[in-house]
Amino acid sequence: MKNFCWIYILSFGVCACSGNKVPEGFIYPAGDLLFNKENITWTTTYIGREYTDTVMVYNPKDKAIRLEGLGNYPELTCRKIGGTVQEWRLGGYSIAPGKIDTLIVTFQPENELLLGEYYNAFRFMVDGNADYSYGLVVESEVKENFNEWSEKEKAKTPRVEVDSLEYDFGIIKEGEEVPIVVPIRNTGGTNLLIRKIETTCGCTAVVPGQRVILPGKATQLDVVFHSAGRVGKQRKQITLYCNDPRQSVIQFIIKGEVRE
Repeated sequence: MKNFCWIYILSFGVCACSGNKVPEGFIYPAGDLLFNKENITWTTTYIGREYTDTVMVYNPKDKAIRLEGLGNYPELTCRKIGGTVQEWRLGGYSIAPGKIDTLIVTFQPENELLLGEYYNAFRFMVDGNADYSYGLVVESEVKENFNEWSEKEKAKTPRVEVDSLEYDFGIIKEGEEVPIVVPIRNTGGTNLLIRKIETTCGCTAVVPGQRVILPGKATQLDVVFHSAGRVGKQRKQITLYCNDPRQSVIQFIIKGEVRE
């Protein structure tokens, strides 16, 4: 009987210790909580569609811990299994002591301004304290889904045409600004829509006031290269997104040399 008691006590001690052991994979801390991942990646996502993934959070403490979001992104939402997005936005959830909860992360890009490389990070408040040491990074390449076009639309699509994909401004002195005009034409059968324009550091591009280019018409992209503080060979990139299914992303190279 005495031996049985010692075995019982020993077994209880082992169970108690194992209960405090951090589950495998929970290696990303936010406050007193531990997460099992720090990145969610969708290789390709499309405007107007919804994508979901999960992240698990573990509370190793002997008291409940409040978890809520920090910041608000229309395209990104979060909720606990069994909970709602509204609850998350109105104060989050309590993670019970010693428990693992699953959060459902939803990405729904609705705005064409999100086209291209998407990168954002969920930040959290843990028991009312903002935690910036951990962020759940969400990454994707957002595209327009031309597969959903009707046969009639496919038969009469817009077609973007440009004179060149590379513009060389030659050799200039530091401090000069170089204007570059990029003509854009629509040789297709329906309206060409300029969705978005991105530039790398050192260039600015004025978005055409006329973002809708009628069939047979043209517009221009006015680009300015700023050479102040940029001595040496230069190679900058302008990216244009449009609704031509054959060429929805066009990259222009602006290059040259800046001398003192």
